Amino acid sequence: MKEKIKMNTLQIESYEDIKDSLRVRLMDIRRNAETLKDCIYMNVGCGLALVVYMELPGQIAEDAVANVPIGLASGFKDTSPEGIFVDAMERSVSESRPMLCSLQDMLLATLSGEEPENYLISEDAPEDSLLVLTTEDGRLGASALYYPGMKEKLSEIVGKDYYVLPSSVHEVLIMPVDGRMTPMELARTVRQINENEVSEQDTLCSRVLRYTADTRQLCVAADAERQMEMER
Repeated sequence: MKEKIKMNTLQIESYEDIKDSLRVRLMDIRRNAETLKDCIYMNVGCGLALVVYMELPGQIAEDAVANVPIGLASGFKDTSPEGIFVDAMERSVSESRPMLCSLQDMLLATLSGEEPENYLISEDAPEDSLLVLTTEDGRLGASALYYPGMKEKLSEIVGKDYYVLPSSVHEVLIMPVDGRMTPMELARTVRQINENEVSEQDTLCSRVLRYTADTRQLCVAADAERQMEMER
């Protein structure tokens, strides 16, 4: 009889036992260096990583997740860390569908219970508005930024270059580049919000990213944490 692979209280006999529960979430590499040593993940640049995790069954813990250890792949035939990552990304795209809406609509939806308009479908976002990118369930939705074609799609909807403000692991804010605030001013604002309003568990990072449509590149525009370290 094949030996069962144990991960906490979950017993896994084959890859098929976990395949449908795989997803990806976005994590900061610097903040999670120790955690990432044992995880299946992809470095997506800008100091961020997409990490493979499992949605745990309700009998173990409601709404709980577990990072998939890299050693788990060696316990299955015809499975590699790269293959597991591909499967996790595909399941995220199909099961954790992305949503782009205005910040105002999202706040109103919280009070009214009505679904905000998803501009990824209507492609009719208000001009120069602050947008929220997440998933339909609003859980670990910052990873939607790295869904295939998403960065380019956002540029088409916004109509220009844009900043990405990592408000939490559950969502990111999309702001058109309009010159009203510098990247460092934005990064400092994100850092203050992280310190005062976001739990340590839900904090992503205090870097502001910029997507340039002409080059189709997403790069770090400002890093408030690094700036603080340099000033000390």
